[in-house]
Amino acid sequence: MRIYQAFIIAELKMFLRDRAALFWTLAFPTVMMVVFGLFNFGGFEPPEIGIVDRANNDASRVLVSVLKGEFDGEPLFNVPDSEDEDTLRADILEGDITGVMVIPEGFGEPGSTSVIDLTYDGRSAQEAEAARTILAQVLDGVFKTVADVPPEYRVENWATVSLTEVAGRGQGYKGFVVPGIVSLSIMQSALFGLVFTLVRLRNQGVLKRLHATPINPRHYLAGLLFTRMLLLIMQTYVLLLVGIFVSGVEVSPGYAMFWLEVIPLIILGGFGFAALGLAVSGIAKTENTAAPLANIITLPMMFLSGVFIPHSVIPDWVVAIAKWLPLTFLADAMRAMVNSGETLFIQGASLLGLLVWAAISFALAVKAFRWE
Repeated sequence: MRIYQAFIIAELKMFLRDRAALFWTLAFPTVMMVVFGLFNFGGFEPPEIGIVDRANNDASRVLVSVLKGEFDGEPLFNVPDSEDEDTLRADILEGDITGVMVIPEGFGEPGSTSVIDLTYDGRSAQEAEAARTILAQVLDGVFKTVADVPPEYRVENWATVSLTEVAGRGQGYKGFVVPGIVSLSIMQSALFGLVFTLVRLRNQGVLKRLHATPINPRHYLAGLLFTRMLLLIMQTYVLLLVGIFVSGVEVSPGYAMFWLEVIPLIILGGFGFAALGLAVSGIAKTENTAAPLANIITLPMMFLSGVFIPHSVIPDWVVAIAKWLPLTFLADAMRAMVNSGETLFIQGASLLGLLVWAAISFALAVKAFRWE
């Protein structure tokens, strides 16, 4: 019995001393539960519906206020700020909103039947049907409020909803996720590639011997970074081609210069994450400690930076933090260039964010890096 007890105690001690095992056994599942607990998958997400009010009377204003949730209720529609009909219809085609409802002139006037037109993106038919159902339920209450009709009375045929389908040009979820995965792969390759390479070379004494040679060891680091950037460019091109031929994503429609302009974006994002990898490699003593440190950095960004999951299902206070993460900047710029054919030169905010993060990461790498 004592032999079994000794073995059990020894195994427990080895497990508790193994930081990597502790991370994957306890910390990793905890992080997953916390992160996925933040997502509002089960909650109701109002459809994104633009509103054009041509009537501009008491009845139409009450209807709009009810749909926006301005009467101490939950918003039934997410209503964009713009009220320009041409702008909103263009947003439908781009897939930015689900639809546009037009309140006609004379809406709510006695003795007339108004027809509210709801134009929607054909790829969002379920959301449009939900919007039509919500609108039909709200109209009855709006009329009773405006006309001062008792609640127990039934109102019929004073307003109807007409659905008009249009074919949008957006690429749906595949257009969202492909640039996100490309950005994620840049982060993973740049950070993890350098972390484990440098930790292994340091533990094997290779960096120490390089430091003692007449050749400046920094040349080795520069060559390592240059090689990593080349690999990132090739990797990005391959993944985008997979997105084109396998997922059917149209990359940068109408703008062939994308394939050249995306290179500076890859290098800037890759350099920032590579510098972060250098910092982690300087802090970590072994590969067992490097893995948890690297994952603590990358896992939150993987789920909070809009790679797989839109920010619409994440609480606003989390989005307020997540929008400043380096992977968010990279994914936003990559998505804008891939889906909309936007040029690199109008990604100013994202490029500035990546530049700031690259500077911070490089400063940390310089401070933490060691040859032995």
